[in-house]
Amino acid sequence: MYPKLGQMKEVLVTIQSVYQYLEKLGPKKSFQILKNLGYEKLLSLTGKVPKERLIVLTQKLSEDTVVELVKQIPEKILVEMIKENEDDDLVYFIHSLPMSDLALVSRSIPPHDVGLLAKTLGKETSVEILKTLGIEKSIALLKEIPMKDFLWLVNEMEVGSVIQLVSELSVADCKKWIKQRGLEELPVLIHFFGVANALAIFRKLGMNQALEMMHLLGTREMLELSLLLSKMPLEEKNIPALRLPKPNELNSKNKSKPAPKKKQIAKKKKTSKR
Repeated sequence: MYPKLGQMKEVLVTIQSVYQYLEKLGPKKSFQILKNLGYEKLLSLTGKVPKERLIVLTQKLSEDTVVELVKQIPEKILVEMIKENEDDDLVYFIHSLPMSDLALVSRSIPPHDVGLLAKTLGKETSVEILKTLGIEKSIALLKEIPMKDFLWLVNEMEVGSVIQLVSELSVADCKKWIKQRGLEELPVLIHFFGVANALAIFRKLGMNQALEMMHLLGTREMLELSLLLSKMPLEEKNIPALRLPKPNELNSKNKSKPAPKKKQIAKKKKTSKR
């Protein structure tokens, strides 16, 4: 069957867009891109992305970068990336991150979320967060925290505090905290203790015991107790050198002690009467 008139018109417009796109890039660059990607790939891409945007992006990138970008990132995701991100933000991400990391981010974090991150915090800060925390850790955390909640946390605590806190905590600890306490209490704790003191508490107690303490005391009571202790004239030299056993250790020791054996009374032998 022959294609319908509307379909033929659409194909001709797409082909025209390809040639206009290649013409704008100049003969050398257009030849390299066409040679490495193939006509069908270009035809498909120019049919889904506005020609003007493709031209601007390609002019700001080298031909090798354009080819790697199209080869390493699936077309559907690449089209969405271009749609959801500003040209300058997208070019900055491409220039600032290795292509393998960029491909991993594009496949793991929705392009809409990446665009929202760049628009809210700026492209430089967004890249700083990804680089400082590491790509894999950033992806793991953003799978646990919706982007809008992460941006709320950054707004409440400031970027530097969030980066400092999350950099020292493991992904497993972050997951435990989010699952048991959520995010709402974090800004309260950080404003009260400061990042360095909060991290010192986590290091001393461990995440499990810190969470148990908060569950036992409650957030406000724990803050009030900390404030009370901070006003006491305490000295480190008065801490006893010996290690005092914990209550649960005492209980386990008592349970492990064998019960004393009862003395058996010797039975008298019956004497037979004659």
